[in-house]
Amino acid sequence: MDMKNLRCKRLLLLAWLPVLAAARLQAADAPLYVWPADCPIKPGERVLFLGDSIVAPGMYAHVANALVDELCADQKTPTFFSYGVAGATAQSIVPELSKALKGGPYDWILLNYGQNDSGRFTPEQFREHAKALLAEVRKQAPQARLGWISVAGTEPTPYADEKDQEKRAQSQREARDKCAAIAAATKALCAEEKILYVPLHEKFEEVLKERDAQGLKVCFTMDGVHPNLPGNWLLGAAILQGLGFQPDAWAVEVLHGDAFSDQGRLAMSSRAKPLSLRFDSLFLCLRLVPPPVDELVCAPARKPVVLDGDLAEWDGVPASTAAAPLHVTMELMPKQADRYAASVRTCHDEKDLFFAFDVREPDLGEGTWFPEIIEVFLDGRKDRSTSGNVWRKDPGLTQFCFHRDFSGAAPAAKVMVNGDVAQGEGVRTAVRKSAEGYTLEAAIPLTNFKQVAVKSGTSLPLDWAVSFTDQAINLDWLGLMSRSSSTRGYGQLRLE
Repeated sequence: MDMKNLRCKRLLLLAWLPVLAAARLQAADAPLYVWPADCPIKPGERVLFLGDSIVAPGMYAHVANALVDELCADQKTPTFFSYGVAGATAQSIVPELSKALKGGPYDWILLNYGQNDSGRFTPEQFREHAKALLAEVRKQAPQARLGWISVAGTEPTPYADEKDQEKRAQSQREARDKCAAIAAATKALCAEEKILYVPLHEKFEEVLKERDAQGLKVCFTMDGVHPNLPGNWLLGAAILQGLGFQPDAWAVEVLHGDAFSDQGRLAMSSRAKPLSLRFDSLFLCLRLVPPPVDELVCAPARKPVVLDGDLAEWDGVPASTAAAPLHVTMELMPKQADRYAASVRTCHDEKDLFFAFDVREPDLGEGTWFPEIIEVFLDGRKDRSTSGNVWRKDPGLTQFCFHRDFSGAAPAAKVMVNGDVAQGEGVRTAVRKSAEGYTLEAAIPLTNFKQVAVKSGTSLPLDWAVSFTDQAINLDWLGLMSRSSSTRGYGQLRLE
């Protein structure tokens, strides 16, 4: 993470959050907060967050590492890691434990299961499964101390008072009640097993009450369950606070992502004005900001584009960049995000839509689990009044995935397509290594778009991202963790 950049940005927040002024009067290299001596986790220890799809993106650990490194500068501090499996319960994760613990040894393992369990098992069944899981963790990682982070729980919509939201709001309340019962069972289990209990559910409940009291129409999940980018920062800080990390109020700028879309229900603009969030129950204050750029201007090509990976003919075409700290939406390799960045440029001629990517990364090898991809989402649907979902294969909505492959004798650029696969026919690519990573060019035939005519004067909703090797790092142009399942919050590709 670019800590110098973070420090500069937070200086700009002093007028908004005067409590920081006293802290910033300290020497530039002095810590703002000393790691608490009474915290059960000690400086230098390795801590694994082990959970389901909520933990899987690694953002809880990313946030914890970023905040600890910034506030405890030049001190020895813990390092947080993540491992998650989508859909996992306290019962189903047991066969996966050997994979989960492969990166050890860990000094602490903090489990975070319960969301999936709440819809399948009673609290009593959950406790029995959790006991069996703890026994297996102790068997495979006998050196680790254990704890359990209570499930954050289903997030109620802040629009519950709207007439047409009654049924949805009731369903969310019922789901949250089930999660509350799981959280209570977790707390009892921790007391019985004599392990650390981290009250994330209770902390999130306090934040939600403050949100409603302040009348804030903002969401911290993309779908009621999975945290969006602001939600990951809020919940990551809440976990730290539950561990005894309690500095003075601290502000962070975070891309608002889809926070104003009511979990994908509402159309929204990525040009929304900044919104400052401060909760008495949490030390972290969020300033939700729009992305630096949310529109790509696609002008007619100045020179014929030759697909060879050489970007010489792109000189003078403006580029838009995704990099740490703002654009990070996944980090599983702790404290590595600042080593990765990407930029995109675009233009068109009468036949093709061209993209040029310049990617910075230290490892050009193949991934262990799945290939690294550059993702481009183009929403060419005729009717965009509702949110689109790539996995539903909505006609006109396509995810283009470009993979660089340097494993063979010659560089290769492979194309994979999700959603409306017809829009991916005849796509051409080229790639080559660069001093800091690689460059990749792609051409998409304009005739592929059948729902709308793509030509000069056309605007298409767009997002793009890079999921690096094994998706250990992910950068998203707009900070959208929901880009595959919702088109709310997309920027624009405007053809001149």
